[in-house]
Amino acid sequence: MKKYESIPIILIFIAEVLLFSGYKTGSVAVHSLNILFIIAIVILKKDIKLVQALSLVSLFRIINTSMPVFFSFTIYWFASLYGIMFFSIALIIKDQGLRPADLGLTLKGSWLWPFAVLLGAGLALIEYRVLMPGALIPGFTAIEILKLGLIMFFFVGLVEELIFRSMVQQGLEEKIGLTNGLLVASLIFGLMHSGYSNYYEILFASFAGLVLGFCFQRTRSLPFVVIAHAANNIILFGVLPFLKNL
Repeated sequence: MKKYESIPIILIFIAEVLLFSGYKTGSVAVHSLNILFIIAIVILKKDIKLVQALSLVSLFRIINTSMPVFFSFTIYWFASLYGIMFFSIALIIKDQGLRPADLGLTLKGSWLWPFAVLLGAGLALIEYRVLMPGALIPGFTAIEILKLGLIMFFFVGLVEELIFRSMVQQGLEEKIGLTNGLLVASLIFGLMHSGYSNYYEILFASFAGLVLGFCFQRTRSLPFVVIAHAANNIILFGVLPFLKNL
C-alpha cells in the first residue's frame, strides 16, 4: 500500500475516535479534511480505486451526522441517508468501470442465502445483548416489519455492504492481501459504529465485519452479505425489542 493510501485510513480512525469521545464537530472536520485530501489525490494520482472507496466512508459519516438536523430519527431517516449515498456509489462505480460481477452482484451461490438469514439472526442475538436498543417501528405488526425489512435490505444493508465489502475490502485486498485487507476493512467497519460511544459495540461490529467480510471472500456474493446484514438489523430493531416485553 502506498503512503498516500494509508493517510485516509488514519484520518478515518482519528475522526471516529473524536466522535466516540463526544467531539462531533471535530470528527466532521477531520472527515471533511479526509475528503479534501482524497480529492487532491484523485487529481494528482492515477491509482485511485482504494482512496475513492475510502472517501465514501467519510462522506457517509458527514451525512450521517448532519441528517438529524433535517429529519426525525425514524426508519425514514435511514432511507434518506442511505438513498443519498447511492449517488456517490454510482458515480464511483461508473468512474472505475466496475461491472456487477466486480461488486459481487451475482446469483452465484443463491442456495446459501437461507444460511445468510440464520447468520444475521445469530449476530442480532449477540448485538442485542450489547446495545439493548429500542424498536425502530411503532408496533410489532406485519406491515411495520415489512417496511423495516425493505429499508434494511434495499437501503442500509445494500449501501453498507457495497461500501465496506464490495469497494473498501476488495480495494484493500488488492493492496495488502486477503487476510490483511479483511482485517483492516473489518476494523474500519467497527470504528464506524463509534457513534454509540460503546466499546463493546465497536468490538462487536468489528467482529461482525470480520464474519461478513470472510463470507464475502468465500462467496464473492453481495446478496449473501446484504441478506445477513438486513436480517441482523430487522431482528435487532424490529423483533427483539418487542419480545423482551412478552
